[in-house]
Amino acid sequence: AEGCKGGMSQRLVGLDWKFGVTASSDELQAVGSSFVLVRLRVAPKDGSGEERVVPMELTLPQFYNFLHELEKAKATLDNA
Repeated sequence: AEGCKGGMSQRLVGLDWKFGVTASSDELQAVGSSFVLVRLRVAPKDGSGEERVVPMELTLPQFYNFLHELEKAKATLDNA
């Protein structure tokens, strides 16, 4: 996992997303398909390094699964 290089613990400091639709492609099946571009901003938990961006392109099902996992993590942290 790139976010855990060298065993360093990371914290999520921000998240941006954009919805997109494929307008043209070499593959006919891809035209009109939806996707979500996600940019996670992470930084070392101990504050020893700079914030960095981790970009991801997800299908809608992948995005909804990712969102569900974030909601579960938030609920766990809220109850801790």
